[in-house]
Amino acid sequence: MNTTTKSIRTWKNKEGNLCFSYNMKQPMEKPLIIIIIGACIGTVILAEYLCFNTTYSLFPLLFLFMFTFMYWCVYPCKDNEVVEEMMMNKNVNLRLHNELKRYDKNVYEVKRKFHQDTKGTYGIITGTYMLVLLSNGEILEYELKYHKPTKTEHAYHEFIKRPIQCINPEHKKVIEIRSLIKWWTQITIPEKVKLSLIILAFVSIGIALTSLYSWIIIKLEWKAIVFFIGYIVIFMLLQSLISKSKNRIVKTINFAISLPIVITKILFNLMHPTIIVLMSYMCLGAYAFGVPIVIVIVLNFLLGLNISWETMFFITLAVGSIISVHGAKFIHWMIKEHSPLKNWENHKYEAVQTELALYVINKNNVNFLIYLAYFLFLSISGLMQIQYNEPLITTNIDSAILKAFLVFIAFSNMVNKSKDVKIKTKPLLDKMIRLITTHDE
Repeated sequence: MNTTTKSIRTWKNKEGNLCFSYNMKQPMEKPLIIIIIGACIGTVILAEYLCFNTTYSLFPLLFLFMFTFMYWCVYPCKDNEVVEEMMMNKNVNLRLHNELKRYDKNVYEVKRKFHQDTKGTYGIITGTYMLVLLSNGEILEYELKYHKPTKTEHAYHEFIKRPIQCINPEHKKVIEIRSLIKWWTQITIPEKVKLSLIILAFVSIGIALTSLYSWIIIKLEWKAIVFFIGYIVIFMLLQSLISKSKNRIVKTINFAISLPIVITKILFNLMHPTIIVLMSYMCLGAYAFGVPIVIVIVLNFLLGLNISWETMFFITLAVGSIISVHGAKFIHWMIKEHSPLKNWENHKYEAVQTELALYVINKNNVNFLIYLAYFLFLSISGLMQIQYNEPLITTNIDSAILKAFLVFIAFSNMVNKSKDVKIKTKPLLDKMIRLITTHDE
């Protein structure tokens, strides 16, 4: 490095900027090196072919030659970068302390990075900089300008002694300290996405807690009921005995006994919205699909129609899908008046849970879910049919679901197209009467 330093010529220009020149190495210097390497590789390939009549080494050696050729093209530039980085570091060390005087005493250098801007596939250098990250988050940018050779002087570099505050986002990415916390705080998430994530968290917690309680009841069976009743009895007895006591130990025992009730209440509050959403869709399914299946079964029994099970399934699915979307007013009325989600006006939360139930089974929401359900079923059943030539459930059931979906699409399109019908009842009746009463003399 000392030899390199001695070969560098330095001076100052009129602006007081340090200038320096050195024997810059050029790409693809010493072509004899690459010629010798290429000749050796060619000799090995030729020897293999003449001796063994094979060319197994052709592709590996050609790949090696290409890698060596690329390195030979760029390694002189790397030597130039070492010199330029060394000179910039030396001058930044001399001048940075003067720049820091303009800041608060607590501001100091955190990190330094040598950076070059390039363009094109050949990596043509368009700018050379030394980036300095300060403890207050600002980035100073020292520039090294390259002056091309002219008829009177050689090429040289000029170090701009006064840095500027970095505003280039690409330069900032090079030197800024990356951390997960900083990355998370800088992410701009739309409000709709944030709210969706919060709702998803509520629903996930609710489903997890509901599943946990259901698993406990199924696993312990009657033991869970006995334990719950026993705990309530003991809790009420102890409350009546020690709730009025002012003794600290007794209060601690009372708190410990009350803790399961408090935790259960908190967990139930978290589960409540999810339970209401699930119950609203259960009511939707019961009214939209339950009513058609009951009617079909009754008619089949009374009239002796001998309807097959698959046909009942098809009618129920088709009619139920249509009622779910296009009979939304009927479903809403049933939930408001004849369901467990009815507002009995006994508690304030009942009105809120009814409002939530009606909101989630909005016509558009239900329509989307029906299309989603049909899409998932048809995708999986289609894959099973094409790949394995087997139905997903049974051939008749798969066909019934497909036909029910087609009926639903046809009905939905018919309803939408009915808005475009140009026939109005009054003009139509007037024209019909005129046709009946109009006769020749």
